[in-house]
Amino acid sequence: MVRKILSLDGGGIRGASTATFLNQLEKASGKPLHQIFSLIAGTSTGGIIAAAIGILKMPGDNLVNLYDHENGKEIFPQSFWDQTLPIQNQPKYDGKGKRNMLKKYFGKRLLKSSKMPLILTAYDVENRIPVILKSTDKDKTKALDAVDATSAAPTFFPTVQVNNQWLIDGGVIVNNPTMTAYAEAKKLWPDDEIRVFSVGTGKRTRRIPGEESQDYGAIGWLTHDLIGIVTDETIVDMQAETILGDNYIRVNSNLDLADDDIDNIKQGNITNLRNLGEEWWTKFGSDTFTLLSK
Repeated sequence: MVRKILSLDGGGIRGASTATFLNQLEKASGKPLHQIFSLIAGTSTGGIIAAAIGILKMPGDNLVNLYDHENGKEIFPQSFWDQTLPIQNQPKYDGKGKRNMLKKYFGKRLLKSSKMPLILTAYDVENRIPVILKSTDKDKTKALDAVDATSAAPTFFPTVQVNNQWLIDGGVIVNNPTMTAYAEAKKLWPDDEIRVFSVGTGKRTRRIPGEESQDYGAIGWLTHDLIGIVTDETIVDMQAETILGDNYIRVNSNLDLADDDIDNIKQGNITNLRNLGEEWWTKFGSDTFTLLSK
């Protein structure tokens, strides 16, 4: 039997590109997204999209609307100080707006209510271990807590308590959850053919000057995209391509016009991100649809 796996990267508001591509995929297939895939994995903003598909059976049009300017303002409330201070001694956002927005969608639903196996990545800061939040677990983890935790990007949002663990964004260890998804699929269906569809949120192109970086300390690195370096997903893509070969598609490209900041919610940037998702469908849509249809 063929098992089709969807893996979704983190990237904050850049999830607008992911949602746009998935919306086009749903329209082309003529089937809702939750009926196309056997398992969905997500990190951070990809975790929110994954849970929206798996738990809410959210259609593609609504996924795109998740990343509109109004929701963006609630998650990332802008202030003068947020935009002018190079570094804060507390999270940039208090996380209340993000949780309120997520609560409107997920309410009191449990993670295990997903229509197919769903996995979200996080990191336990007290025990210093990665955490994989699974819908197949028997506990009563709330979907709201799980999506809030997987999207709790350090320096941007506070740590989130889930059951007895204090968790942050899984992007610090696995911003691209493709191999995590593949490992889980092999455990669930060891004898089945696994096909993985991995969708990114755009590659950073911001240059870090090499010679100058010799003198960077903590502030220097934090203001020169240390988080972006830590969450780089390229090595996972290389591993997946080597292991899966023709049973793997990676949808991603450079962020040429859109901003790589995860909290740039300006309407022009959101439009550019959606346009990028449309470009991905033009570039990768045919191959994606062919592999899905085999």
